[in-house]
Amino acid sequence: MAGGGRLSEPAYEPHEVDWTEEKVGRVWEYYASNPSYRGQYFSAHSGGAIVKRVEREVGLRGRRVLDFGCGRGDLLAHLFSGGVAATGLEFERASAAETEARFEGEPLFQGIEVAEKLPSGLQDAAFDRVLLVEVVEHLLDDQIEATLTEVGRLLAPGGRVVVTTVNEEDLEASKVPCPDCGAIFHRWQHQRSFTSGSLASMFEGGGFRTERSEATFWGASFAVLARTKLRRPRAPLPRPHLLYIGSRT
Repeated sequence: MAGGGRLSEPAYEPHEVDWTEEKVGRVWEYYASNPSYRGQYFSAHSGGAIVKRVEREVGLRGRRVLDFGCGRGDLLAHLFSGGVAATGLEFERASAAETEARFEGEPLFQGIEVAEKLPSGLQDAAFDRVLLVEVVEHLLDDQIEATLTEVGRLLAPGGRVVVTTVNEEDLEASKVPCPDCGAIFHRWQHQRSFTSGSLASMFEGGGFRTERSEATFWGASFAVLARTKLRRPRAPLPRPHLLYIGSRT
């Protein structure tokens, strides 16, 4: 540079990310391609407990089951381990391809549907159980209505939708800034925080009848439990997650 001066960096201007489907895709493409994150996917470490609980509550074996937003197939793996046949629905082609390759030859794998937009190509009333495990907190505002409509379309008469998400999450506590441009974003791309009441209200607004909406505990590391008991020996276990079960009205 003439004069030996330094190029000035762009102005650092902190701002909230304006999420779009393209930006969401970039985030999850990075996580999916980074092996270090694989064990951090919620269904990878808690999917087994969820499958056991849902089997006990509404039954899964012998039903037509859909994992809505199946990602890399972590929940599907737990379903198959529990003897549950299931289909996957995924919106990212790379994740869908990985899931399909992962379960090649698995007799309980009923295939995967890739849908860039809703409605998907799956048939009406094709499933008895639709599972949305850690999905709803990621939905953009303009995706909520379409998602609820699609779940209702896919459920057979007498079917159940089962939803899990974080309970009363402090979204600000998980936000990080980009040191280059100042973009501030939730590191797991969460868009909203739910209570048992607000989760039920969202699904009731989409035409579902709430059968259960409650805080629960899927499990935690020994370190988390140890800290809880050391600080408050008589305190009940934390209930950091929500379980919702609903049916069509």
